[in-house]
Amino acid sequence: MPDDARFCPACGTPVIVETFDCPRCGSENDLHAPACLNCQLVFAPARQEPPKAKLNDIFDTTHVENLEQAIADRFSIAFERRLKEEHHPSLHHAYIDRFYKSEFRASVDFRIKQLGEQAQRNPDDDQRFSFAAPAFEELLDYFIIRYCEDLNEAVFSEEILKYQGRTAENLHLGKLVLDYLDFNREGETVYTDFVTMPANKLKNAAQNFLMPQKGETIYFICDLSTFGACKDGFAMTNDCVYWKMPFEKKQRVYYKNLEEIKRQEDWITINGIFFSGSKTLNLKLLRLLKKLRELYGKR
Repeated sequence: MPDDARFCPACGTPVIVETFDCPRCGSENDLHAPACLNCQLVFAPARQEPPKAKLNDIFDTTHVENLEQAIADRFSIAFERRLKEEHHPSLHHAYIDRFYKSEFRASVDFRIKQLGEQAQRNPDDDQRFSFAAPAFEELLDYFIIRYCEDLNEAVFSEEILKYQGRTAENLHLGKLVLDYLDFNREGETVYTDFVTMPANKLKNAAQNFLMPQKGETIYFICDLSTFGACKDGFAMTNDCVYWKMPFEKKQRVYYKNLEEIKRQEDWITINGIFFSGSKTLNLKLLRLLKKLRELYGKR
């Protein structure tokens, strides 16, 4: 055959470029042949071609591009979940359209690259994306507050953005609670000074729904009763949210036990229990309780 031939001109068999001689019979064999073509001697496993890497498994490759795609997919899921849980279905398309048309999309792409590099440095596959969920929530908070003010059903204060990246140990919880709820924009009667609060209303709140334990600090009492007697309402402390709705039993949930906070039409449920103030207050409380779950409770 010609020296540069790639196939045999007679039978079409590919030319063997790299060969070695069989130690038993001396026949020439392909470098990666599992056995001798002449005497069928099985060669040592070291001469067999190593298995190829599974390129479709992001945990078996170090390509940061694959990690970035996996993180981008997770961000899309987080975005869809946020819309489903907190925003009216009629607005979902508007939020998605706003995202793709805004400059914020470039910020998300940049953050995904950072998260991809961080994931690549994490040797523990099970924890490789554990940091991504909090980062997504912060990105979505920023997007909804800064880019979607005209779409939002409630006005969320920009003050809440300053709590991004903070832990429970390095923030003032009472200030966080009041910044999230932003009562100045609401019509409900709220008391934060219990010395000047009418004694009969304070007594009604204590008898009907506010049951603080020793050592709890009360941040506010919000009157939701029809006639302003403070027999229905809610309050929050450093440990717990207390509330009572008209014709319902009094309730309380500790922040460490927060599990599911969901929007249901114009009200919300806290661990499956009904709560309803105004529509806008419900949405702000929903966002606040999710933040408290992140800081103190269950994910």
